[in-house]
Amino acid sequence: MPSNETITINLQQIELSQTPGPLPEGQVPMYAVRHESARHWVDLSLHLSDLQITLSWLELLIHKHTQRTPEADALWTAALTMFFKCFKRSASRSKLDPSVVLANEPEEGREQFTVLQSLRDKTVVHDENAYTQGAVLVPIVNPDGPVSKRGSPVVTLFKASTLDDGHINNLRLLTLASITYVNSAIAVASAEVKTYMCSASRADLVAAGPFLYTSPSVETANQRRSD
Repeated sequence: MPSNETITINLQQIELSQTPGPLPEGQVPMYAVRHESARHWVDLSLHLSDLQITLSWLELLIHKHTQRTPEADALWTAALTMFFKCFKRSASRSKLDPSVVLANEPEEGREQFTVLQSLRDKTVVHDENAYTQGAVLVPIVNPDGPVSKRGSPVVTLFKASTLDDGHINNLRLLTLASITYVNSAIAVASAEVKTYMCSASRADLVAAGPFLYTSPSVETANQRRSD
């Protein structure tokens, strides 16, 4: 398998009573490479996975949902959130730097990144900008006359949609540009891992023992994953 490809394994939750036993004949243990370049390779691969998912949602949005529907709103919210997840601070992986990722993109592209990020931060995820407003309104008949009549107050919400063809297409272009950058960065990181492997001793590589997958659980959902 080429060094810039990844294997994704979807695992069922492992019961705590299950402990690793001897490997079947013909299989060999796998050891985690403990090096900065390997960590970087993993982080980039996680970003690539998220970006590819974002692209698939945007493609589905373009081809299947040409009008605003609950499904279209859900896809747009998911795509916008997943894309910017790669550029936000995380305790478990290094974030992408938009100034680096989009360095070769036109100024208009970088401006659209800022616009879409504001929509994500100030509208979709947090309710802060004017795209969503509310007021308690009361109807008053003849407000300037000698006799007026007031109705019952009512809460009125004003919600402007962030979903339109321009935003969808711009996010798609930014996603494609980010995927191109991440693929090139993965090639560099994988080459650095190979260089490290040439200098590392077998003792260094096997010191931590075979790699063991840690199964997630609701009890550890609030904890940072371990490397």
